[in-house]
Amino acid sequence: MVMDINDDVNDELTLNTDKVLVCITAQSNSVRLIDRAYDISSKENGELHILHVLRGNNVFNNDETLRLLQRLFTYGGGKGGIIHALCDDDVCKSISDFVSNESITKIVLGEPPSNKGQKNKKNTESFFDRIIKSLPKNVEVIIVEKENTK
Repeated sequence: MVMDINDDVNDELTLNTDKVLVCITAQSNSVRLIDRAYDISSKENGELHILHVLRGNNVFNNDETLRLLQRLFTYGGGKGGIIHALCDDDVCKSISDFVSNESITKIVLGEPPSNKGQKNKKNTESFFDRIIKSLPKNVEVIIVEKENTK
């Protein structure tokens, strides 16, 4: 009978654990995103997931991208992150499916580029907006502002 109680407690702990996902690109700025996601997951003793999705069918399309992703994955893994690399033509759907399949509770994204100089694209939905709209409604979205370089 004690085993049943312990199993129930463990199941409840698992259900209440925050699962924090950070989406990264092959840019050095992703270190800041990993750090922020790590801080969030650490506060609640949650899981940290690090995801890179490349459009197409090859995660490592050139040597420079490969080297930077290796550094980011090593850095994130050193923070206890679980590393995921996916390829898909529909990046938004891939992220959304991952969030649903892994029961992610919080997602950390970098602030999108400003729309300055994109007059013709005023009425088109940005890639960032499509990601946000594709996510399950129960997921908390945390946006990390760009670093001030002034």
